[in-house]
Amino acid sequence: MAEQDLATQPSLRDPAPGMTPAVARAWPWEPDQTVAARLAIASLQKFFIRSLSRNDRLQLETLFSTVGALTGFAAQHAVRQASLAAGRAETDGLLTIESASGERFYFGDRLNAILVPHRREHLTVWSVIGGEAMRLGARELPNGVDIFERATKSIGAPDFGVPAMPEGHKPWLMPRRAVEIFWPSVRTAFTREPVVPVPGFKLVEPRHWPLALAAVGVGYLALGKDTLAPTQAVALFMEAAVAMSKIDPTAVKFAGTPTH
Repeated sequence: MAEQDLATQPSLRDPAPGMTPAVARAWPWEPDQTVAARLAIASLQKFFIRSLSRNDRLQLETLFSTVGALTGFAAQHAVRQASLAAGRAETDGLLTIESASGERFYFGDRLNAILVPHRREHLTVWSVIGGEAMRLGARELPNGVDIFERATKSIGAPDFGVPAMPEGHKPWLMPRRAVEIFWPSVRTAFTREPVVPVPGFKLVEPRHWPLALAAVGVGYLALGKDTLAPTQAVALFMEAAVAMSKIDPTAVKFAGTPTH
C-alpha cells in the first residue's frame, strides 16, 4: 500500500494548479474558459486530498482510482451533454448493452475517443496522464487494450470496476462508490461562479471536464512518484476511468440524493 504522510508532505496539501499538457499544445478550453478551468482544477486537487485522507495520511491508490473513476464518468456525461446540445437524443452515439441482471452499460467510439487517442496527435485523458508519467521517467505505460478488455469482459460480474492491482495496492474506496460519493461535488466545482465576480467569466463546458479531471490526476503524479510508481498510478487511474465510463448514470445513487 502506498501512503503519503501529509504532516511531512506539505506540498500534498496544496498541489500546484498550473498544469500544462504533456504534449506541446494548448488546452481545448483556452482561452475563454481558462480561468474557470484553473479554478476548478485547483479546487478539486485540494478537495480530493482533504476528502480521502485518514488520520493525516493518504493512500495514493485510492486517490488515483477515485479521480480516474470520476474522469471516466465525466466522459460519458460529456457525450450525453454534447448530444443534447446538438438537439439529438441523449444517448445518441452510445451503444447500450444489458447484463444478465438487467443492468445497462454504454459503449461507443465517441466515448472511447475522450479516453484514448485514435491518432497520436489527439489530446485525450490517456495522453495527458500517460504523457506526464513518461515525462517523470516511466519507461512503459499499462496496456490500454488490456484495460478495455478487462472492463468489457467483467460486465455484470462482481469484479467489474475493481482495479486489477496486486495485493497491497488495492484502493480502499472502489470506483463505483467514489462516483456515488464525489460526483455531486465535481459537478459543483465545474458549475459554480467565482465568489468574486470575474469579468467575462465562462464556465468550463462539460465536454472539457474529463481532460480537466485528467489534469487533476497529473498534479498528483509528481507528488507521489517516490511512493507509488507513475506506471502503477496511471494503471489505477485508467482502470477506474474505463470501467466508470460505461456505467448507467440513471442507476447511480449519488450521495445526498433523497430516496423514495
